[in-house]
Amino acid sequence: MSEVEPVRRASGQLEESIVQLLGEHRELSVSEARAHLDAELAHTTVMTALVRLHGKGLVERERRGRSFVYTLTAPVDEIPALRAAMRMRTELGERDKRADVLASFVAALDPEDEATLRSLLSPGADDLDERGQ
Repeated sequence: MSEVEPVRRASGQLEESIVQLLGEHRELSVSEARAHLDAELAHTTVMTALVRLHGKGLVERERRGRSFVYTLTAPVDEIPALRAAMRMRTELGERDKRADVLASFVAALDPEDEATLRSLLSPGADDLDERGQ
């Protein structure tokens, strides 16, 4: 009798599945997320993915009883932009390379993106002062 090997998800696939679930269900506990994903997944596997998403700033958590309930920090369709912004902040966090990172980023922009960036950086950019950015 041969054993069936468990199917391993590609790196990031579980996190992406959880993000999509949270987009559909608004809030989930680890147990609820596991039930929606795959009963074969270990509770600790789903919990680890949620903890990592929390560490990345993509989900918030609130204690309810003995467990946590997780929610997205932004609407699901804004998560890719949030992830990209977080990666950029990480790169910019290394102060000695900051100018190089920004120069490389700006040099690769197409004219439309460059115009968008210019409008965001201009003193009269829409609602930037109101949002505190």
